[in-house]
Amino acid sequence: MYRARHLAPAASELVAALRRRGRSVWPLRRRGAVLGFAVEVDRAPRPAAQLKATWDAAEPVFLPGVLGSRPTRFAAAIEQSLRMFDRLRRGGGLLPELERRLADDPDLRYAGSTVDRSDPREIERVFVDAGPEDQPLATDLWAMLAWIANDESDRSLRIRFSAGKDRLEDWMQSTDLTAGWVDQFASRAFPECEAILGCAALRTTLDALLQRPHRLSERILYNNAPGGGAVFHHDAEPGQLGVCFSQLQGHTAWLSIGKRRLARLVHRCGGAASVRAAMAALDQNDDEALWRLMNRDAPFTAQLAAHGALFVLQAGDSILLPSHGIDDVAWHSVLALGSKPSLAHSYGLFAAADDYPLAADPWRQ
Repeated sequence: MYRARHLAPAASELVAALRRRGRSVWPLRRRGAVLGFAVEVDRAPRPAAQLKATWDAAEPVFLPGVLGSRPTRFAAAIEQSLRMFDRLRRGGGLLPELERRLADDPDLRYAGSTVDRSDPREIERVFVDAGPEDQPLATDLWAMLAWIANDESDRSLRIRFSAGKDRLEDWMQSTDLTAGWVDQFASRAFPECEAILGCAALRTTLDALLQRPHRLSERILYNNAPGGGAVFHHDAEPGQLGVCFSQLQGHTAWLSIGKRRLARLVHRCGGAASVRAAMAALDQNDDEALWRLMNRDAPFTAQLAAHGALFVLQAGDSILLPSHGIDDVAWHSVLALGSKPSLAHSYGLFAAADDYPLAADPWRQ
């Protein structure tokens, strides 16, 4: 069942004909890889039972238009963030941007800045503490500005919110109270978070899929630039139930499919001797030929699209990526569309305890 159809890179005459008829046809290009074109063909919402079956099968759940008019309601905040990313791309600092946004905040206090010289993608990390200075409620909360790829041709940026020592994966052991303050940090700095957090339709869908109290944490702002985006990967992390990605401005193309189906396609297309070997190769992440097949091969992209794994997201859309375990997880890659950088938010889905969220957070279960 197609969400978007794929056209080969050589289909220029058909692309031109479709565009003359008013159809949107998007070139799929990422850091020099020419993967063809995407034509959106199906934006019909799916019944709740089908969404649940898709989620349970560890396949991506596409929610076209789920945010409704909320991106328009928060258009001013979204535009401010787009302008901020433009300044950051030109060499501006994250600290002054956050200082302006949090100047009157009664709870969040600047605690320092660092740059990880060992990570070529990291640009700047800003730390804040929450609560009274003499008795802070949470410390080492941070926002990290980084390039999405270690490639100078890709000007895509992201800002990730978390806490503790990243290399020790402290965020996996964070209490819900600490996570709640990290989430407050993101929400207070970037008001457009409310376009997602306050969406009743999205809340209802997540309630039905997760069937437990949950929080939307480890928030990331994405500013995907033309020709950029993320290569195939997964988000199977201990304690994380999945990811909710929401497009607030512009467009992105997604190739997303459950790991088991991906392994079958890899085997069928000659990327592994067996499905079992493909599953193992996906885990090892050191097979250059497999990496090129998944990320730089237009015929393989066509195969993914033929199996319903190609999606075009526009402002107001969300896509949910379930993570039930290392073998039952939605793999995905992203390609920026359009002539300008876009804005999207990605939130990890976690079970919530009684001390999360804070009273001011709109995502209360």
